[in-house]
This record gives sequence, structure tokens and C-alpha cells, in this order.
Amino acid sequence: MLVRRVARNVIYNSFSIIISNAAGLLISVYLARTLQKELFGIYSLTISVAFLLMAFTDLGINATTVRFCAHAFSKGDYEELRGYFKFLTKIKVALSIFSSLLLFLLSDFLSQNVFHEETLSLPLKFASLFLLFLPLAGYLTSVFNAFNDFKANFVRAVSYEFSRVITIISLVSLGFSVIGAVLGYVVASVTATTVLFFLLVKKYGKILLGKGKKIEKRGVLKFTSYLTIGSITWTIFAYVDSVMIGMFMPVEYVGYYRIALLVVSAISGILSVPAVMFPVFVALEGDDLRNAFKRAFRYSSMVAVPVAFGLPVIAKPVIRVAFGAEYLPAVTALWILSLLILRAALGFWGNIFNAKGLPEYPVYVLSLAMVMNVLLNYLLIPIFGISGAALATVASNAFNWIVLAFLSKKVFNVFFDARDLIKPVISSLVMLAVILNVKPKTIPEGILMIFVGAVVYFFVLWLLKGVRREDVDYLWNAFK
Repeated sequence: MLVRRVARNVIYNSFSIIISNAAGLLISVYLARTLQKELFGIYSLTISVAFLLMAFTDLGINATTVRFCAHAFSKGDYEELRGYFKFLTKIKVALSIFSSLLLFLLSDFLSQNVFHEETLSLPLKFASLFLLFLPLAGYLTSVFNAFNDFKANFVRAVSYEFSRVITIISLVSLGFSVIGAVLGYVVASVTATTVLFFLLVKKYGKILLGKGKKIEKRGVLKFTSYLTIGSITWTIFAYVDSVMIGMFMPVEYVGYYRIALLVVSAISGILSVPAVMFPVFVALEGDDLRNAFKRAFRYSSMVAVPVAFGLPVIAKPVIRVAFGAEYLPAVTALWILSLLILRAALGFWGNIFNAKGLPEYPVYVLSLAMVMNVLLNYLLIPIFGISGAALATVASNAFNWIVLAFLSKKVFNVFFDARDLIKPVISSLVMLAVILNVKPKTIPEGILMIFVGAVVYFFVLWLLKGVRREDVDYLWNAFK
């Protein structure tokens, strides 16, 4: 049954994201308190540069793998599947090697001439090894996802995050500082890649290994070409703000901003249903596609809206308790960035276009949004600091979401019901009116405030008929 398969994938994907985000928060809290703000800023900038260059390791290959391998698998044509797999694997390995060498060779130039921080050079050299292996782990995960198997996401999260936490804490505590933190990423990426490789061979070796059919490479490359632009654009979109902060402001402000973004990303990832809907959208057409979208959108908005509204209320105590009072400059940026939770939970549009073989639509729109983001960062960071970067990120994400939504309506007649947003917004405003009058002084009181807010929210939503008994029965049967 489709709903149960989606529910199962949501569970695996959500748990993998919870593990990843929990580990990310733990590492960031540990490093922020251990390295102090200047070295933590150097670490944050190193990781941001590495992830920015990681765009050249994907170039749309992961999404292309899911699209074409899932299609061949659904037809039962394993020879065609092997053809796609072997062709795309060769490209992925070559791109990973190229990007790793590129970062290694550029490390001195970037540290001296771009960021004017010579201590960045050595961490960037070590980060090049991380850039070699982590993309391969992501690629292997996409192969599993092509089989509608999201359990691998959980396996990857456990192997990667466990080794990352252990290695970073061990090396930093031994005095290796920023280098130890970066080496933790290297060890974790090697571990995850190795585990996923052996699991893939064991589970799907008979399907993937053997004679492959000659495929139409031109069609694959045409599809990938759009995703290539999209992959580079999206990565620039995600990390250019941090890099530009490092260009315009002292390096510690990169750390402040990354903390704000990390907290938002940790919550957004848990609510990110669109990722698991991609292979489902590949197989659906017409009314089935519209119905699957509407239900997924409705349930996602039901959870994401109150979280986006409520996070700013607890932002200051969360930063103070987790990272320390010296990182409170991150709070204002966190208030603004909390709106990205809606973008992550309700961003189905790109997945729909990619699933239907029309990646050019999200690519063109995302490219415009990326240019908008860079320009706004250039204008706003010198004036408003990291809050300006947050404003630029939210504004450009909103532009991307709105334009793709209307294109989806025009091309597929797939659109959301406005009531599915309005009712959660009204309920969230009532929730805020209640919890803003509560001033918790202890952690237990803060937890109680969140619980009360949730009760108020769902009670109002129930009165507005935003959630009905049939929804409860549907979700219960799906997850049972």
C-alpha cells in the first residue's frame, strides 16, 4: 500500500535526520564551547567552503540516479538499471576526485587572498579528503533510494554521525583543535562510504552487478545538465551567505550565523517530507499525483507552521543554554531564519518537476533566486551584519517557493489549498498569544510552556476543522 510505504520511508528518513541533526548540534555545542568563538569561526568557515565546493561532486548525479534507476527498477528491467548505475558511478567517482584536488590546490589562495586568514590553509587541505569520500556516501544512498529503500539513510546516519562524534571529541580533547574537528569529518565519511558499499553489494548485488544494457547516454546527460546547474546553484545558495560573512565581517560572525542556521536546519530536516516523496511522485500521474501531493502538503503544514512560529520564542534561551552567552549574537538571525522551516517542509515543487522529467523549471527559478541571494547578501551584510544575511536567505527562498508553486499549478495543475495554510497560521497566532504571556525561568518550565502551546495549537486547529477524525484514523493506519 502506497501510504504505508511512504510512512515507512518517512520514519526511516526522519530518524536518520534526527540522528544527523542531534549529532550536528552536539558537535557544534562542544566545539563552540571548547574552541571559543574565533577558532569556532575558522572551523565553521572551513566546513562552509568545503560544502560549497561539494557542489562540483554532485552536478545532479544523485537525483539523476534516483530518477533513471527508479524508472528501470519499476519496469523490472535490470539490465537497463545496471547500464545507468555503471555510467553514473564512473562520473560520480571522477567528480569527487576532481573536487578534492581542487580544494587542496586552492587552499593557500583562499586563505590568503579571499579570507585573509592564513590559519585557514591547513584545515582546508584536510577538508579536501572529506570532499573525496562524503559525496560517494551520498551517491550510494541515492542508489538505495532509487529502490524506494530509505533504511540506508538511517544506516548512513548512524555510521557517519557516530564516528564523527567520537573522532571529533577525541581529537579535539587531545589538543588537535580545528584540525581534529575537520579530521572527524574525514573519518566519518570514510566509515559511512565503506558501510554503505558493503550493504549495497549484500542487498542489491545481484541486481546491480552483471551485464548492463547500452543506455541512451544523451538523454541521461540532458537530464543531468539541468540538475548540474541546479546542484551548483543550490549549494551556492546554501553556503554563500556564510562565505560572504567571512569576506565582510570578522571570522567569529561566521560561527554565530552557522549556529543559527544549524538550529533551524536541525528542526527543518525532521519535518522534511518532500525528500521521501520523490520516488513516489515518479510513479504517479494525474489525480493520483494531485491527491498524494495535497495530503502530504496538508500534514506537513499542520506541523511546520507552529514550529516556525514558536521557534523564535525559545531562540534566546536555547542559544544561551546550549552554546553559551557569548553566542547570543546569533539570536536575531535565528528569529529570521526560522521561516526556512516552512520552505523545507513545504518545498515539494522541485521534487515534482524532477520526478516528471522537467528539471529545467526548478533550475531556472533557483538560478534567479541564487542571484537574488548573492545580491541581497552583498547589499545587506555590510548594513545589518548576519541579520542581513538571514534576510537575504529568507527572501530568496520565498521567491523560489512562490514562483515554483505557480508553475506547478500551470504545468501539472498541482497546487495547495489555501485553507491548509491559513488554518495552521491562525492556530499558531493563538498559540503565540498564549505562550508569550508565559515567562519560564527553568528548563522544566520551558518544556511545559512548549507542551501547553502544542495543546492550544491543536485545539484551535480542531475547532477550525483543520484536523479531523479521519486524519487521525488515516495517520494511525499508515503508521500502525
